[in-house]
Amino acid sequence: MKPALLARIGTLKARLIGSAVMLGLLLIAGLGITHHLLAGHLIAQEDARIDALATDMQTRLGEIVMHDQARLAAEAGALRRLGGLGYIEVRDAAGRVLVADGGPAVLGAPHEDLRAALAAGRSRHDFRVELRSADASAPVGVARASARLVRLEAALGTLRTSMLLLGILILSLHVALTRWVLGGVLDGVTAIETRAIALRRAEVVNPLPVVGDDALARLTRAFNQMVQALDERVMALRKSESRFHAIADFTFGVEAWFGPQGRLIWVNRSIERVTGHSPLDCLLSENLAGMLVHEKDRKIFATRAREALAGASGENFEVRLLRRDGGVVWVSLNWQPIYDEAGVCLGVRVSADDIQSRKEAELKLLDTVTALRREQGLRDYYLTRSEEERSRLEALLDLIKLGVLFVDRDGRAQHANRMLKLIWGMAPDENLSGMRDSVLIERTAPLRADEEGYRERMAQILATRLPTEPLDILLRDGRIIREQSALVPSATPGRFLGRVWIYEDVTAERRAAEALVQMAERDPLTNLYNRRRFHEELERMIADASRRHTQLGLLLFDLDGFKPVNDRHGHQAGDQVLMKLAREVGAVVRRNEIFFRLGGDEFGVLAPDTDEQAITGLARRIGERVSGMAFEFGGERAYVTVSTGIGIYPVHASTGEALLGAADAAMYAAKNDGKNAFRMYERRHGT
Repeated sequence: MKPALLARIGTLKARLIGSAVMLGLLLIAGLGITHHLLAGHLIAQEDARIDALATDMQTRLGEIVMHDQARLAAEAGALRRLGGLGYIEVRDAAGRVLVADGGPAVLGAPHEDLRAALAAGRSRHDFRVELRSADASAPVGVARASARLVRLEAALGTLRTSMLLLGILILSLHVALTRWVLGGVLDGVTAIETRAIALRRAEVVNPLPVVGDDALARLTRAFNQMVQALDERVMALRKSESRFHAIADFTFGVEAWFGPQGRLIWVNRSIERVTGHSPLDCLLSENLAGMLVHEKDRKIFATRAREALAGASGENFEVRLLRRDGGVVWVSLNWQPIYDEAGVCLGVRVSADDIQSRKEAELKLLDTVTALRREQGLRDYYLTRSEEERSRLEALLDLIKLGVLFVDRDGRAQHANRMLKLIWGMAPDENLSGMRDSVLIERTAPLRADEEGYRERMAQILATRLPTEPLDILLRDGRIIREQSALVPSATPGRFLGRVWIYEDVTAERRAAEALVQMAERDPLTNLYNRRRFHEELERMIADASRRHTQLGLLLFDLDGFKPVNDRHGHQAGDQVLMKLAREVGAVVRRNEIFFRLGGDEFGVLAPDTDEQAITGLARRIGERVSGMAFEFGGERAYVTVSTGIGIYPVHASTGEALLGAADAAMYAAKNDGKNAFRMYERRHGT
């Protein structure tokens, strides 16, 4: 089904649609994760509030039950109203109800936690608190209460609705933008495809309009240039064809072109002068060999024809041709295969010279002279071609961006292109031919940063005949040169002409790769590791701590008072605060501890091989360092502090996400207790 779908809508369109669908799914997943995190945050806040209320009840009601029960009703009522409770009930150690406030009394079994209360769907959280007194070792009573969850449920419902509407809006915009972009790209590609088909049919093609300078515009402009070049090439070919026919038709000898299957494609007019048969007669003949070749020569002619069609060249093959009037004429045949630029065989060109006049008296002498002249011509031709090929090769090597050095079997340089001299700081016109490779190594030694390692590797390379793998060479000026070499085989098996060395300046490539890694892992404002790197390091360090049976500490903190700085003095002032905090806290963090900016004014520190005393000491030092920072914006002084939460693996959590949640809960506990403090994570009420 997949190939049929791709054939129907096209690979390009399928990729664009696929990427659009993937992006839409990622957006939906992002909204889902955001909803989950925000809902968890609301529930965690409410849970912390109820925990704090339970602690307050335990402290205040325990003393009253033990020493002053007359105040119990008033105190329970105040706790119910201030804590948002629907019902509160206090019993003594014997189980007798001392006071009950609110109602009606609909308490059930205490819920395991806040999430279980929400799952019950009764808009309340029933919990139980043992009451203790400072001067009593055993519980003095128990308090049961029911916290209203109407506001929390309403907030969660509003959050779900908001996320749903936001998701619908984002998907609608995503679909509209995808259709707009996809339509524009495919319209341009379709226009190019339509004109390409017209070109294949040899139809007239008008240039496409070019708008803008994006990739599609550059593709359209290149297509227009290609069409113009093809038009110019066609005109040149037509002129060349006209000249060819003008020359070939009036050539004295017979010239013919046979296709790869042996079918006659073209023959000049000289065939009629030599044999009496017209070119049309030859083209229409179903058995051209039977019509023209003498029966005594047909067998050897058929053999030579098969060799010619197989790619062999031939010359001075004498054969008798039958004339239309019944006579016989001797001709000398020469043929050679014709190839296009791609190396595809187009057929065989055959030339036939009338040798009847000299056959009788000077056959042997003329054949010898002809052979000598042809051999001399071939030698001159191939010598000229060899020199031309050498000139073209040298010009090509001087244009490419790679340094090329050819060293012969004796270790002497035979050719070095312009880029090689530029890479190694030599003059462009310097002649290196005949120079020993050891001399070249000595000349370039001051440029290399690790000369000793390079010499060792060079000795290994020269001792083997295998091609070398690319090696990056660091130079003292900071450049990085990539080196690779291979032996050049000769026509004799097992022998080599020498070794070719290729050099490439990859400095820009390496720096671009390093810059991409920096952008992916670092916060651009503070240069601290970002949230993406935080999650990678968290999982890696937890795995390491589990393997070595050590503890991993996590500090999460955000800034108290940062929002007023942003609101009053602008985001530039906030950026200054964040950058200075990154420097100051970075000076406190030890070398094996990693400092992250997780987003906004939220930061984190991962501390391996730690314990509770060490991690609390680090939290205290960070808090003191930040509270000691002072800023001045517009003549006004500003200060910030931090609220820090601490979680320890595996004491508080067994996974990365759980450890992050523990530290986050502890951080919010620090904020709820008045800020500018740190708190260690504590499990309460089954959480």
